[in-house]
Amino acid sequence: MSKWLYFHASAIDSNSVTHNASGTDVDFGAFPTENLTSIMAIEDQVHLRFKDAAGFETGIGGNNRDAATYETMEQVLVKLTVAEGTEHSVVSDILGIITKSNVGVIKFDAVTPSWPVSNVTEIVIIRNIKTYTIASD
Repeated sequence: MSKWLYFHASAIDSNSVTHNASGTDVDFGAFPTENLTSIMAIEDQVHLRFKDAAGFETGIGGNNRDAATYETMEQVLVKLTVAEGTEHSVVSDILGIITKSNVGVIKFDAVTPSWPVSNVTEIVIIRNIKTYTIASD
């Protein structure tokens, strides 16, 4: 069995994003590490993207003579808020756990809180649908 990244961002309750909700923040998500497509860092955050974690990721929609409109679910994004200046070490530690650890589930829990690496303080799990219009010349 593959390793999993487990993210518990907030309580699962009546305010949770549902299947057809227009909201973006999800309370909980667990993803196999082989679906991790990238890890990026910006000021005080580490971003992890996962494929095959949304209802659809390839373009859908119609087109007409003048333009094509495609609606697509973007890859799921997990944002970890980290302590100032620790972005690089957090990324290194996450990659180390994924590649070297024998642990099957790597748990990031903002509710308990419990973190497998130091300097993480918050989790946001985002899924959203974007509409793109491609106009012809």
